[in-house]
Amino acid sequence: MTDTAGWHEIERRKVFSKYGRGIDRVTFELPDATRNDFYLKNERSSAAVLALTPDRQVILARQFRPGPAAFLDELPGGFVDPGDDPADTAAAELLQETGHRGTVQAVTTCWDDAYSNVRRHVFAATDCVKVADPTPERTEFIEIVLLPLDTFRSTVLRRGRMTDVEAAYLALDHLGLL
Repeated sequence: MTDTAGWHEIERRKVFSKYGRGIDRVTFELPDATRNDFYLKNERSSAAVLALTPDRQVILARQFRPGPAAFLDELPGGFVDPGDDPADTAAAELLQETGHRGTVQAVTTCWDDAYSNVRRHVFAATDCVKVADPTPERTEFIEIVLLPLDTFRSTVLRRGRMTDVEAAYLALDHLGLL
């Protein structure tokens, strides 16, 4: 079976596009020969990095997120520009958002969700130390949060107040820290 067995894209039309984000209406012919429209998120790939200090503090960026209209904890990260190395993006976002630098290692990639073409590149950064003041973008108002690894695992990942949960679990598993 191929990845698209029985599914055939008939038409794709951009519904919205701004700031690197978009929505496409895509018409597919389904395996039963019927047609259906799907509205799909169309964005650039992104990178997220689980960052740990030498004493196993997890470095998080807490900021207001308009979608849920709430302050959420996040792994440092951002969009990967076309042609850029995702590992370089992860390291740059870690430095920009938190002022920390560490040893960055690739973990895996995963899909953002079932109605999106976004690939999230997951990284772990170890031995992170603060080397500069954060330099957030114009729309970023970030509070840097350092949490003990045990606290992060037992509460933050489980309380529904964090984005990038999947990336965090994948990175913790990669590091043998679950």
